[in-house]
Amino acid sequence: MQVENKDKIYTVEEYVEHELKSAVRSEFVNGQLFEMAGEKDINNEIAGCLYVLLTTLLKSFGYFVYNHDVKVKVFGENKYYYPDVFVTKEAKTDINKYIKSEPILIIEVVSETTHVTDYVDKYIAYTKIPSLLYYLIIEPETTLITRYKKDNNEWSTSKFTNLDDVIKLDAINNFSFQLKHVYS
Repeated sequence: MQVENKDKIYTVEEYVEHELKSAVRSEFVNGQLFEMAGEKDINNEIAGCLYVLLTTLLKSFGYFVYNHDVKVKVFGENKYYYPDVFVTKEAKTDINKYIKSEPILIIEVVSETTHVTDYVDKYIAYTKIPSLLYYLIIEPETTLITRYKKDNNEWSTSKFTNLDDVIKLDAINNFSFQLKHVYS
């Protein structure tokens, strides 16, 4: 949903300032702000579960895990998104405390309003990020996780539908998890 002042084209600086003052988060696409709708409890539970799992298993290896309130900049484009969860090894600085640009894993939990955006628009945008190795899209209402994996600069797709399926993210410290850890 586009914000009220739909004719205004924002600079990145205005966007960051707007986000610091606004009670509602907005994503930034080519100068326009798009308000983010609230999410269902199941979406929040899945994202929270993955945040805890990833943080618990990866933090000691120098990874940082963020959820919901830190933005990712799309490489070479004027787009900034709030992934549900993402992982990076990007060092923390005063310059990047609100916006990261080197995620290695991005996870989106889809909803009725974000389905097309997550599978099409964000897939196209995220796969332009040089550091990104994995993009996971999780369907909360049914058991389905789509894993996009970059290998030799080519993206492949795998779908997981069984609670005993194991999703391997080998490039991230050989991290893996079963779907039942997400859908419990």
